[in-house]
Amino acid sequence: MTHDMRNLLPELRKIGFGTWDPLGLMSAWRDGEAVADEYDRYLLHAFSAAANGADAGSICALLREAEVQMGLEAAGPDPRREKVADQLLTLSGRAIAR
Repeated sequence: MTHDMRNLLPELRKIGFGTWDPLGLMSAWRDGEAVADEYDRYLLHAFSAAANGADAGSICALLREAEVQMGLEAAGPDPRREKVADQLLTLSGRAIAR
């Protein structure tokens, strides 16, 4: 399944700021501050993994790794990451298998 980037990025940003938001930038994003692309590369990478067959656990690991790259402490399982993984799998057109 191919995705039109004009539609994909806004959807990824809704997921990034609405569900994941590890840096707590949702209000800045809503206020129009220049943070819209803050999570793009991480979510594009995770979305690509989802579209290419990664399972929810692998996507959660990518999101955890992204958080560490952002300077956050490496934490264990996080329900937000699991929800983001499910949303990315759905967006990629793949059924969620747990």
